[in-house]
Amino acid sequence: MKRKGFITAAILVFTLCLAATVFGQPGTAGQIIPGQPSGSGQPNIPVQPGTPDLTGASAPLSLPAGQRYEIKPYVFVTEQYTSNVYLTNTNTKSDWITTAGPGIRLAVNDPSFGADLTGNFGYNWYANQTKEDYWSIDGTLGLRYNPTPQLTFRVREYILRSENTVEPYYAQGGQPAQPGNLVGTNRSNTPYLRNVVEPSVDWQFSRQGNVGLLYRNNILRNDDNIVYEDSTENYVRPSFSYWIDQRNNIALDYGFTSGTYSREVGIHTPDFTSQNPHGRYTFRFDAQMSVFADYIFIYQDNDDPGIDYTVNNPSVGIVYNFNPTLTGVAQLGYFWQNPERGDDFTGVTSNLSITQRDRQTTYTLAFNSGFQQNQFSFDNTGFNKYYGGSALISHQITQRFNVGFVGSAVNTEYAGLIDRTDWLYTADATAGYQILQWLTVGGRVGYQQDDSNIAANSYEEWHAFLTLTATFDNLLK
Repeated sequence: MKRKGFITAAILVFTLCLAATVFGQPGTAGQIIPGQPSGSGQPNIPVQPGTPDLTGASAPLSLPAGQRYEIKPYVFVTEQYTSNVYLTNTNTKSDWITTAGPGIRLAVNDPSFGADLTGNFGYNWYANQTKEDYWSIDGTLGLRYNPTPQLTFRVREYILRSENTVEPYYAQGGQPAQPGNLVGTNRSNTPYLRNVVEPSVDWQFSRQGNVGLLYRNNILRNDDNIVYEDSTENYVRPSFSYWIDQRNNIALDYGFTSGTYSREVGIHTPDFTSQNPHGRYTFRFDAQMSVFADYIFIYQDNDDPGIDYTVNNPSVGIVYNFNPTLTGVAQLGYFWQNPERGDDFTGVTSNLSITQRDRQTTYTLAFNSGFQQNQFSFDNTGFNKYYGGSALISHQITQRFNVGFVGSAVNTEYAGLIDRTDWLYTADATAGYQILQWLTVGGRVGYQQDDSNIAANSYEEWHAFLTLTATFDNLLK
């Protein structure tokens, strides 16, 4: 059954009702909502659905200490140029796309309740009619409820309705989305819907330990369900973390995944279940440095004619805080996939990154390698290994002017019967300027390329965006 954003609408109404109650309570000191990122506080710059926000200007509102709520509706218009609408290797088509509509940014922060909502609706016109005009949705929601200081309930949701040919990575498990796009393309001229809902509960049973439970329902629904299959992920993860003393920590979690697929006509990807126990031991030398040993195990049971397999991945690493704003991570390991039939698939897993966060500049430089399971995207190509680097930079030049850059280069090699290797490159630069207190202009230019050994999967594209946003001040003051 398709859920056309009903959950988002229902939760938004619920949020506003609770907010009205919260606003009537005595004031308290502000706090960051646990598990939710804080934004730059600049006026919102809507992001074209299906593309990542590179400057942080569309992040959840950041509330100053003592402020308990804020709501900022806005209207926007975006003009986009793309040199290759369908991301094809031959017979490329360019187009100008105009998007206009309303949006909202909302934040509520109270000791017992918190909420973050960012999202917009837009109507999309294609000047050259390369695709059908359509309504887009792009939004995220976070809710928090604390009946006691030790017990936290959360609901997170991400929704995207788009006709963009590639889909960006999205946040999962309370972790931010990584730069770049999911492998695979949707070259139809009709929309698709992504909706990820994650309720969770965390209980801090002592000063040293906590337990938690997270559930995720992740659906992808394609209007063109003949060429592109629908998929549904149901995922459950109990977790446990305990500090034995000030230096020694043990963390355990277990993930269970059920994946199902459907297509109106023809064969679809085999359904599967997957079990994923994971453990980590951490030794903390001091406030600056800690080391850890990590182990991941996966057992995947695929319906016929799929091939069952196991994965083992031990690794060790170090986290070092050079200063309060600069952190480095180094992790190195090895994985081996043992399929029920066919050859083993092995590789190095690594995570080398450095992150700087201060009032003006935020950047992350990273090199990663390892394995992925491409199971809930347009192509569902399954198990693969990858290596590559990325750079994410945001700089506040003045209070009114910010710039950003993101770039990545990733090599992906597929396991099993698919003889396919891809180099995927992305590079984007952004800028945002606050013309007036209520009026903002934002720009974005970029390039992406898939250099595949299978010519039909290769493409390159240039794109540019210009967005004008009118933001209304806090309507609940």
